Amino acid sequence: MKAFFINKFEQSNQGFTLVELMIAIVISGIIAGALYSTYLVQQRSYTAQEAVAEMQQNIRAALVTMEHDIRMAGYHPGGGTFGFVNGATNFNNGASSSTPVTTNATSIAFTADLDGDGTLDRVAQDANGDGRTDMADMEQIAYRLNGLNLQRYVTTSGALTWLPVAQNIERIEFLYLDGSGHVTSVPANIRAVRVSILAKASRPDRKFTNTKVYTPASGTPWDLNGAAAGNAPNDNFRRRLLITTIQCRNMGL
Repeated sequence: MKAFFINKFEQSNQGFTLVELMIAIVISGIIAGALYSTYLVQQRSYTAQEAVAEMQQNIRAALVTMEHDIRMAGYHPGGGTFGFVNGATNFNNGASSSTPVTTNATSIAFTADLDGDGTLDRVAQDANGDGRTDMADMEQIAYRLNGLNLQRYVTTSGALTWLPVAQNIERIEFLYLDGSGHVTSVPANIRAVRVSILAKASRPDRKFTNTKVYTPASGTPWDLNGAAAGNAPNDNFRRRLLITTIQCRNMGL
C-alpha cells in the first residue's frame, strides 16, 4: 500500500510532456497572431478614419470662411460700386503694396462695403466697434490656391499678405452663375458661385490605392496624375470632393 501511494505521488509530479508543450506553444501562437491581426486591422481603420476626419475639417474650414465672404459680395448700403472684379486687377493697402487678383475658375476676388460708408476700405479696421481689428472687416476680399494652401487676401494693420485658411486643398474651382442659373463670365451678372473643393490626406495609406476620377461642377475632370484629365490619380492618398452653391444675395440689388 505504501508503494502504491509513493508511485501515485511521483506520477502526479511528472509535469507536461514535450508534445503537450508544443501544442500549448502552437495554440498560444495562433491566439497571438489573431490578436495582432485584429490590432492591425483596427489600427488601419483608425488611421483611415483620422485621414477622412482631417479632410472634412479642412473642407469645412475653407467653406465656412468663403461662404460668409461670398454672400457679402457687392454689399453697398451706402452707395458706390462694389462686386466681383472685372478681369485682372490689383488689390492694395492704400499705399505702396499691391497684389494682382482676378475672378476666374481657380481664384475669386470681389469687394463689399461692409461698414456701409460708401467708400472702399483697403485696410482692415474695427468696423463693428468691438475694439479689435478683424480681417473680416476688410472690404477687398480674394481667395486663391497656392500649392496645397487655400489663402485669403489680407491687409491687417496695413501689411499686405495672403493668409492660409485651409491646408491640403489639392484643387478648387469657382463656377459663376447668373440669375437664371446659367454659367456666366461677366462679373456684374454673377448671382451665385458654385464651389468645388478637393481635399487631400496629409499622408499616404500604403494599403489603399486611389482609382477614382474627380470631376468638379464644370464637368471637366481634374488631372491629378500629370497624364491627362479624366485619369485616376493612382496613388495612395485619400481624397474628398465637395461641391456647393453659394448665393450672392447682394449682387444685382
